[in-house]
Amino acid sequence: MSQHFIEKTKPPQGISSFTKIRLGWISPDQVLRVNPGSTQCAFLSPLSKKGKTLAVKIPLKQRRSGGWSHYYLVENRQPIGYDQILPDSGILVLKVSPDVMEGSGTVKVMDADPDSPYFSHATFRLDRSNRNAFIDKEHNVAIIPLWPEKGNGGVLVTTPEKSPDALKAALRIRELFRRFPEPRGEKEGKCIEDCISSFKKFEFKDCCQIAEQALK
Repeated sequence: MSQHFIEKTKPPQGISSFTKIRLGWISPDQVLRVNPGSTQCAFLSPLSKKGKTLAVKIPLKQRRSGGWSHYYLVENRQPIGYDQILPDSGILVLKVSPDVMEGSGTVKVMDADPDSPYFSHATFRLDRSNRNAFIDKEHNVAIIPLWPEKGNGGVLVTTPEKSPDALKAALRIRELFRRFPEPRGEKEGKCIEDCISSFKKFEFKDCCQIAEQALK
């Protein structure tokens, strides 16, 4: 995601949320702050589109003088607008260290699949079993990609302890969407609504129970 070109004959991808925030292209009210240890759900507009919420900021370490010396930024990268040419699409997690000298790792991609070259599998996606959760036990942070909603990409910030139940519930909702595509019956639609409602209340086990009844 920080390469200049994917292919030499094609334009570069758009810039990251970190750079857009610094340039003032993303306003403070478009960034949702979630503290480590908290659980919160957000649906992020693709970074190259205008939207209500474009990034999640998770502060990790505070300077004595004020401000944050380390934090995560979470963004939704999709092949839209200036991001038409991307090595991958999905939820991207960046670790920002503002005090580090530029060129020495001020912003690092938390690569979901570091064995794949050129950030080709860098994003987190619910539909990829090896890329469906980012866990940072040291800072008590877990980030789980969710299903899309109204063109926005879902993401859950929670704790490593809660992440197994949350991921299981998110996968059940994904399976409901796959099993009962649009147009769906009233019963199936109500089940999906109830599952999503339980998930957004962070009642992950209840969500799984509702889904499992419908998937029998």
